[in-house]
Amino acid sequence: MHTGGFSQEQRVSGRIVSAKDSQPLPGVSVALKGSSNIVSTDGSGAFSIGTPAGKSTLVLTFVGFLRKEVEVNAGQSSVQIRLDEDVQQLNDVVVVGYSSKKQSALTSAVTVVSAEQLKDVTTNNVGSMLQGKVAGLQVVNSSGAPGAAPDIRLRGVSSVNANQSPLFVVDGIIGGNYDPNDVESITVLKDAASTALYGSQANAGVIVVTTKKAKQGQTRFEAKVATGFRTADFGKLQVMSSNELYDHQKEFYRDYILGAPDNSYKIDLGKFYAERPLTLRDQNYSWPEESFQSAPIYNFYLSAAGRTEKNDYYVGASYYNEKGTFQNTKYQRINLRGNSTYHFSNKLDVTNNINLSANMGKSYDYMDVYYSFLNMPWDNPYDETGKPVYVDGNSTFKWWSRDKVNPLHTIENSDHSYKGFDVNYDLGVNYRITDWLTFSSSNRVAASFNKGTNFVSPLAAGTYRGSGYLNELNTLNYGIVSNQLLRFAFKFGDHSLNGFAGAAFEGSQTEYSGASGRGLPEGLRVLNVVSNNQLVNGYNNQGYLQSLLSQVDYNYKEKYFLTASFRYDGSSAFAPTKQYGSFPAISGAWLISNEDFLAGSNILNYLKLRGSYGITGTQDIGASRYLGLYSLTTQYNSVVGAVPYQLASPTLTWESKNQINAGLDIGLFKRVNLTVDVYRNNTKDLLLQVSQPLSVGFETKWENAGNVVNKGIELGITSANIQNKNFDWSTDFTINFNSNKLEGLPASIVKTGSWSISQIYRNGGNLYEFYMPKWLGVDAQTGGPLWEKLTYDESGAVTGRESTSDYAQATIQESGSALPKFQGGFNNNFRYKNFNLRVSTYFNYGNKVFSNNLRFMMNDGHEPYYNQIQMPDDAKIWTGPGDTQATEPSPQNSANSTETSTRYLKNGSYFSIRNIALSYRLPKAWSSKINMEGITVGLTADNVATFSNFLGQDPQTTIQAGSFGTPGVSDFKYPNNRQYLFNINFSF
Repeated sequence: MHTGGFSQEQRVSGRIVSAKDSQPLPGVSVALKGSSNIVSTDGSGAFSIGTPAGKSTLVLTFVGFLRKEVEVNAGQSSVQIRLDEDVQQLNDVVVVGYSSKKQSALTSAVTVVSAEQLKDVTTNNVGSMLQGKVAGLQVVNSSGAPGAAPDIRLRGVSSVNANQSPLFVVDGIIGGNYDPNDVESITVLKDAASTALYGSQANAGVIVVTTKKAKQGQTRFEAKVATGFRTADFGKLQVMSSNELYDHQKEFYRDYILGAPDNSYKIDLGKFYAERPLTLRDQNYSWPEESFQSAPIYNFYLSAAGRTEKNDYYVGASYYNEKGTFQNTKYQRINLRGNSTYHFSNKLDVTNNINLSANMGKSYDYMDVYYSFLNMPWDNPYDETGKPVYVDGNSTFKWWSRDKVNPLHTIENSDHSYKGFDVNYDLGVNYRITDWLTFSSSNRVAASFNKGTNFVSPLAAGTYRGSGYLNELNTLNYGIVSNQLLRFAFKFGDHSLNGFAGAAFEGSQTEYSGASGRGLPEGLRVLNVVSNNQLVNGYNNQGYLQSLLSQVDYNYKEKYFLTASFRYDGSSAFAPTKQYGSFPAISGAWLISNEDFLAGSNILNYLKLRGSYGITGTQDIGASRYLGLYSLTTQYNSVVGAVPYQLASPTLTWESKNQINAGLDIGLFKRVNLTVDVYRNNTKDLLLQVSQPLSVGFETKWENAGNVVNKGIELGITSANIQNKNFDWSTDFTINFNSNKLEGLPASIVKTGSWSISQIYRNGGNLYEFYMPKWLGVDAQTGGPLWEKLTYDESGAVTGRESTSDYAQATIQESGSALPKFQGGFNNNFRYKNFNLRVSTYFNYGNKVFSNNLRFMMNDGHEPYYNQIQMPDDAKIWTGPGDTQATEPSPQNSANSTETSTRYLKNGSYFSIRNIALSYRLPKAWSSKINMEGITVGLTADNVATFSNFLGQDPQTTIQAGSFGTPGVSDFKYPNNRQYLFNINFSF
């Protein structure tokens, strides 16, 4: 609208975009200060306004963004303007992958976590930073090894075999590498309305990472230094001292033989002292303390960001160095990122982003951790010179531990190193064809190379003594992602219509090559000197995904919103006739608080009702599952021999997850925000290895069979409890309840991992349900172990329960799931003047963890030459007939007591103080003296304390199914760490 004129007028044209993601902002009010001349931007963010011939000022206002004034000089005909978000308003713009939306316009279940909320935790992985901050997001730090990534699950588990980690999208493109210091915000997409646009890759949800860009015109620098140390957290896996073990082993000498008529049930001290001299009490060596020691950690970060009339830029560099608490382990990473957007004109923007990273480190051998807990305190790990002593089966000196292994010597004479680099380059083009139509192209090329080495010196004890061993594996990955979209935006009266349509392509190649051998000369560790047991291996994987995608958003009067999307994917993971799948979604929202009957309410300032339905899928089961395959790893008459390896499954197709979500967003008193979501997800056509008749010749075949029904409730609350000049207190709380049930399976499936630990998949049952005999404790008369035996009628109903001392007669039964019933976080932030304190907590309830290390550390005398765990105060070994207080069987009558049973299946519930961060921002008068805009110093502590009844290490245990692991099984893992850091941040 143009309501005024000037005798000497010039036209000023421009374009307005969001400073956060460079997306155009339609509907921005552009007013000439001091006049009634006002215009609005079109669908591409462009505007044109008449101004006086001299100097003038434009005033820009838009809901969800900060008001801005821009000076226009005489003769200036064009401007490029970026508006900053108003973080105090609920209507922030949210990046949802292929597009951005005002939060008020969202029709789906989405959670945004800002960089400010993430920075309390210092780590190399953003997943650990998210723990307890997003309703429905389960983050499990299942290993404390340097550089280890956590297990992440969104709204439970929806598949049996497919990868259940959410899809990561970096700056609008699937995949990508980044450093946590470069992150501006994280958007977690939960329901099909927000994830269906990623089709066959979004079955486990989507996490969108947005990296930093320039926010202001003048170049701004930011620097961060964090340094401190870590200590291993053994939880309740505390081993016995020399004296404790000495007294414990007296029980092995109790005078008791089952069935003998003259048992005295007294300890034979004469025999005990003969075999366990009193001098052992003076030999006390703590193997865990020798193997795990305090270790330093460093994190350095420097960035520069700014913008000119034509160019926006951000450059960041970081270095992360984490020495492991376990000896000879470490991880280092250096990362360089450059983001740049060049504005060629009002119509054309070109974005160039590049991320370069390199890492190197040293891993560990599981058996070294194993012996670091189990070796006995009576064995001295060092010789008289202070060096780790060499031990093997031929050693002549007394070595009390069962296996003659000194892990400290092994560590000194082995190496498990790795190194790698990664490069991502993104090219984006935005061309505004008309006021309502824009062409958008986003493309990424990526490549990475990783090399892993396992070396054992000929000096090491064990299998490779005298020969040594060397294994190397090289992995090269490269690929491309390309999205070509046409975006449209219309506004007519009270109606708005926008969206996009286009195509996407992904292609990737992975090449593996490696070799191994023995017979290394001492002092050399290169493959060309191995002399025997030589082995060469290598293989390639290739995959592609081609897609059509579209989305339409409609809103009426900023009250009623409707979104529909459709994606059509074609994947090389399936047979040509089954390659294509459709993934539609529809969602709607009613912003009730914009209705007249709620206008001006002092209590209910925001109220929105949401609902959605859609379908996502998964193709992630590995390449060529549908083909009949032969293994070519054998020989016949010195030529390659082919052996049948896999049955063909030509009808194999997608798993598809049908998702329903209903949500409610409430704002109260302009200080409390409440979000509630209820969902039901049904994953159909599970990709399973189904048992086959014996006549087929194969035990299993890949088929689509069965469903997983996933239901839950999520609740998120943020509250500004106190807000005044000197003191603020804010709280956020998240909790989600989730259940996973199986349906439609052709038959029950029992998966058995190492140590005969089984889980059962059956109709009506839970995912990751443990399947084992039930432990009933100790027979008070005999001191023997007891298990439960069930009897059934013809229909399969249980008709009786009794105890049995015969393990073979015990009934194998369902015993609880590795997945929690609910989990969440409770976080508080306090500010007093320039001081800030944040306390973050996390809780997890209702899951079972099988503590497999207890079968060695509560071994009832089966392995008397292993160290033992410090038992709970109420633990008691059986001492004689009638001992009803006994919790542990007699060492003289404990056959099969350490076999797999619920004896070692523990409650995995816990509450942890995840992080405490205290900081102080120096007064500006102080920082300005050294030309600094701001200086903040602080102290942080991570993994401060964990409260749990779990007997063993930290109850955080992997929930990832794999070849070498079972979900919910704890087995001498690399302990998680407590971390204490000093931080200092500069801005200038």
